[in-house]
Amino acid sequence: MVQAKNKKTILVTGGAGYIGSAAVKELIKKNYDVIVVDNLSKGLKRLVDKKAKFYKIDLTDKESLEKVFKSHRIDAVIHFAAYKAVEESMENAVKYSDNIIGTINLLSLMAKHKVKKIIYSSTAAVYGEPKYNPIDEAHSTNPVNYYGFTKIESERIIEWYARIHKISYVILRYFNVAGDAGLSYIDPEAKNIFPIIMEALFGKRKKLTIFGNDYDTRDGTCIRDYIDINDLIRAHLLALGLKENAIINLGSSNGVSVKELVDATERVTNKKIQLEYGERRKGDTAALVASNEKAKKLLNWMPEKSIRDMLKSTYDAYKKNAAK
Repeated sequence: MVQAKNKKTILVTGGAGYIGSAAVKELIKKNYDVIVVDNLSKGLKRLVDKKAKFYKIDLTDKESLEKVFKSHRIDAVIHFAAYKAVEESMENAVKYSDNIIGTINLLSLMAKHKVKKIIYSSTAAVYGEPKYNPIDEAHSTNPVNYYGFTKIESERIIEWYARIHKISYVILRYFNVAGDAGLSYIDPEAKNIFPIIMEALFGKRKKLTIFGNDYDTRDGTCIRDYIDINDLIRAHLLALGLKENAIINLGSSNGVSVKELVDATERVTNKKIQLEYGERRKGDTAALVASNEKAKKLLNWMPEKSIRDMLKSTYDAYKKNAAK
């Protein structure tokens, strides 16, 4: 393979998904060579920038994955690929164990082919029931669902590979990612609150159900920390340049309740949402808010987008899709 001098090649796993495709788009803009590996279980190939090299591969298929490593001189890996539905993870441990198997396969090939940097997409789910808010990276990790367990286990394996095989890492623990990065991604199986709200607005759901209105919060509904996808991707590019191993939260440090989010949506769209309250869901915590002080210090990163920005870009993406 002919490669421009000093031009770095980044392997992006899950690069056809919601976050991965947005990262690929930005990496191409920043003049990286990009290789995408995705099994297309939820990703959409049409979202992958045409300048990226695409392989339809599941990370559990180590033999096929190794062909990618043999065909390219890879400088770093950004590892997004994972199953991530919390409720499903509590029903199908076999499927979600692939998060760990895929990570091990990836790390083993990185060690074999001397790839020395990984940016890992982790989650606030590793913390479990918060002992305090905002949550910093020193908070204990005790996931309450199998998805969160697969993520913390993968983090620990990455740390061991770093010690043994001298692979450097930046582990980014996301809080709630929302918004649109200009690709108009529509989640085919919406599990998160932003796309669920949009489905209620555009008639795919008859009404929006808020699970629980008796939490110890300012309006009784759960409080979460939302981060715009564009801010998230910017943090990944900054992490590529970080010279030390680190675990870093990515969030706004501002909590927004589910009811406040619904009210904000109605203001932004000038539309009314049919709303009902249901029973609490098992495993939901009253509040999850990030401390982002470490991200500020190590990455010189601050979120720039507001809840309004996230809602508007998401609404515009769904409106564009509805017009097709």
